[in-house]
Amino acid sequence: MSKNNFLAFCYVLQSVYCRQFLIGKTNRIASVFLLSLLPFVASAEVLSLQQAVEKAINQDDWLTSNQQKENAIRALSQGVTALPDPKINVGLLNMPTDSFDFNQEAMTQLSVSVSQMFPAGDTLRLTGEKYAVQGDQMPLMRGNRRAMLAMEVSNLWLTAYSYEESFKLVKQNRTLFEQLHEVVESSYSSAYGRAKQQDLVRSELELIKLDHRLTQLRQAKENALKKLSQYILPTMVDQNTADQDITLKTTGEPIKVTPSNILSSLSSNSLALAARLSLHPLVRIVDVQSNTAQIDKSIAEQKYKPEWGVTLGYGYRGDDLSGKDRADLASIAVSVSVPIFSSSRQDAQVKAATLQVESFLSEKQLVLNELMAKYRVLTSDINLLDQRIRLYQTKLLPSYRESAQAMLNAYTSNDGVFSDVVQARIATLNAHIELLNIRIERFKRLAELNYVMAQSEEVKLK
Repeated sequence: MSKNNFLAFCYVLQSVYCRQFLIGKTNRIASVFLLSLLPFVASAEVLSLQQAVEKAINQDDWLTSNQQKENAIRALSQGVTALPDPKINVGLLNMPTDSFDFNQEAMTQLSVSVSQMFPAGDTLRLTGEKYAVQGDQMPLMRGNRRAMLAMEVSNLWLTAYSYEESFKLVKQNRTLFEQLHEVVESSYSSAYGRAKQQDLVRSELELIKLDHRLTQLRQAKENALKKLSQYILPTMVDQNTADQDITLKTTGEPIKVTPSNILSSLSSNSLALAARLSLHPLVRIVDVQSNTAQIDKSIAEQKYKPEWGVTLGYGYRGDDLSGKDRADLASIAVSVSVPIFSSSRQDAQVKAATLQVESFLSEKQLVLNELMAKYRVLTSDINLLDQRIRLYQTKLLPSYRESAQAMLNAYTSNDGVFSDVVQARIATLNAHIELLNIRIERFKRLAELNYVMAQSEEVKLK
């Protein structure tokens, strides 16, 4: 049962309960229970813009996955700094094959050795720093994701809201057309009426066209809310979305953006704008990637340094054939790699790492240029949309209303034709819807500007 039908049923039940007070006790209890549900029915399906954004962020699986990836990288950064595991070798050396007597030959011994390798230079420390820097990239990616979610959810919500408000405008004007139809029908039926048959047919046709328009708007709103369900759990946007009441705050801006005076100063100062946009998560992600590439370059340079190894050995020897004790043997060895033949490979690795660092510097500038261009386009669009809104409010809408009233007065005084009255009414309705669409477009531009100006993980809305 839809919300409107349920509300109507409850109000009918309330009137019956008031008129028939002597009904059974069970029915009275049921009536009171249903009436108590009215406040919940009226508010259960309200989804504001702020709620939609907050739910989308709280329910986003990507953010959870990214947090888990960060935890994994942090764990790796603590483990890679440890030295390689030492190697233990146990062997039986110089055993005579004629008798396999451990005490026969002086060279026979049981050998136990421990060897430990030390990577070249600061390779371990730099590798740990690399993983730590990669972990620093994850919060920035989540910040960009939150800002992007706020922008995309706002666009979808505003689209659904525009269809809902257009539906209300068309429905209100349909009431006016119904009244006009009643006047034409009454005039046509009256013996002294001046309305013609084509006027009656035209009024009926316009009502049918408005009904079709209402159906289209309802379908468009449902489709927009279904698209919104990819960010919000399906239970929030279910099969009853056509009856869902979406309200946009009328006091102040529904989306919090940087104050206009700061935007104006940034627009006139390219250096200040670049400094402001350099705090955007996308730019900071490139900075982190550049730092990672710089560490890769340092790791490649460490390969010019030798790797060291230490081996400690102990050899146990048995007594000789006459029973005399033989001395056990101890040994120590140091190994070092000599990077002679691999110099060309190491030179290539260092050169590749250097070019990678330079590529990230160019990429950072590219991202900054894109954000600056997007900023200028958005601020220009917002200013022009503000001008269009003022033009509609101060000139166009009053002119449309005056024209519609003049056409109606001319028709009632038998100086005009009914088609002109209809066209004037439709033009007025279209102007109101166009003004609504301009306002919605402005809010969408503000949502995009909010993303461009994002600095942290949180994107707060009013």
